[in-house]
Order: sequence, then structure tokens, then C-alpha cells
Amino acid sequence: MPKPKGGGASIILIVFCLIVVLSVYQLIDKELSQSLMAGLFIVSVIGLIDDLKNLSVVIRAAMYLFAALLSIYFIGGLPALEINNYTFDLSYLGYVFSVFFVVWLINLYNFMDGTDGFAAIQTISVSLFCGLILYFSGHISFSIIFFCIVSSTIGFLYWNWAPAKIFMGDVGSCSLGFLFGILAIYTEKKGILSISVWLVLLTPFVGDATFTLLKRIINREKWYKAHNSHAYQRLYQLGVSHDKLAVSLLFLNVLVFWPLAYFANSYDNLELTIIILSYFIIGFIWMIIQFKYEKIINGSR
Repeated sequence: MPKPKGGGASIILIVFCLIVVLSVYQLIDKELSQSLMAGLFIVSVIGLIDDLKNLSVVIRAAMYLFAALLSIYFIGGLPALEINNYTFDLSYLGYVFSVFFVVWLINLYNFMDGTDGFAAIQTISVSLFCGLILYFSGHISFSIIFFCIVSSTIGFLYWNWAPAKIFMGDVGSCSLGFLFGILAIYTEKKGILSISVWLVLLTPFVGDATFTLLKRIINREKWYKAHNSHAYQRLYQLGVSHDKLAVSLLFLNVLVFWPLAYFANSYDNLELTIIILSYFIIGFIWMIIQFKYEKIINGSR
């Protein structure tokens, strides 16, 4: 019997309701609430429809792009980017960068939701760190959003843990990617949380998805087609179980990327160095996994 997709709708519905409440009581900025509610509604509805009845790639891409454009418009884009105590004036390029960033996160989060509990663990790891940092830095109302994501995802994880009874689906994975994208742009713009922190926390997903995409492009594969060649998928194909993959990701986040994100948040002059180090680490892990997979596959032929 096929397992139901779209279980991630529970996460998104709870988070959406919280955003409405925070907006009504003016506990978050109007621009942020408008951005999140408008974009989240579009992305989640399209994702749910796709889970129930497959939509064409063109329709999904167009709607996700529209959601990103609308949401970035509400928060006013990203006119400047500050890294290593240097401020880069982006002007209208900030809109382009922001939209691309959000759309890429929507898609890569969907790509990386391929084994039981994997995307849920990443969501909890990122949200819990951000929530704690914001809470202890005085942004208590804002931190509630992240703690809500954590609690609702833990509830979902109970059913999604291997062997999964339900799947997150596009409604969950794409919406979470959208949420993180908008929250990253907003917190960078407002000086609440540097985008470097987000890039470090999202390293396992961004790194695996980006390196795999580049590899497929270099190999002249149809990179836009569905595939199962991400590093985490290679590990599963090599015999690593769903639960071991999820637990390994949790330890990788807590032991490696949480400390690096903390240092990126605490030492502005080290942001770029820490970002490079983070992606060097995940790139090294990615290469080892891909090399081992190719060696075993070629050796079995």
C-alpha cells in the first residue's frame, strides 16, 4: 500500500497559523508577515496539488518564481549585503540575488527530501539553532517562529522516522525551503542574523545539491531531470539505512556546523573564512562518498 505524501502540510499549516497570530498582535513586522503569508500560501498550495496530482515542471517553476518575486517585493529586496565587516551595495541586484536564493532553496530542499527523516532532521537542526540565537539576543517574538517550526517538525518526524508512515511531500519540503530563504534574506537585511550563519547551517543541503548539480552539468547529463545521485542517496545505495543517515546528519550539524555558525555569528571578521571552511568540509565529504560509490559500482561490473 503506497504511503501518503503531503504529510508536511501539518508543519506548514501550524507555522502559517502562528504567523497570522503574530501579525494580528503586531509581534512581527508587517512586511515580513505579508511576505511569509503570501509566498507560503502559493508554495504550499502548489506543492500540495503536485503531491496529489503531478503538475508539469513549467507550472511549478513559474509559480515558485512568482512566489519568490512577490515575497521579496514585500520585504523590499536586499539592498546591501554585509560580510566580514564589508558592506556591498547591491541596489537592484539585491532583488535578483534574493529571488534566485529563495528559488534555489525551494528546489534544493525538495531534492534533499529523499530518505526517511532526513529533511526533518535538517529542518530541526537549522531552526533550533536560529531560535536559540534569536531568543538569547533579545528577539524573543521572532524566535517563536523557529521554535514553532522545530516543535511541529518533531511531531511530523514521529511519523516520518524510518520506516516512514508518511512522507513530507512537496508541500512540506518546498515550503520549508521557501521559509528558510525568506527568513535568511529578512534577517540579513535587518541585521538580526547574518546570511553567513544561514549559509553555514544549510551547508549539508546546499553543498550536496550544488556540488551534485555542477557534476551533472560538467558530465553533460540532463541536470534538470529527476535523479538519485546526491551524496546522501549514494550512501543509501551503498547500504546505509534511513535512520543512520538521519542520525549522522544530526551529529554532523550539532558537532560541526553549529559551532561554525556560532563563530560566524560572533566574529564578523571571520564570516567568509568560516563559509569557505564549511563548504570545504562538506565538499570533501561529498567527494569521498561519490568516489567510494563509483569505485564500488565500477568494481562490480
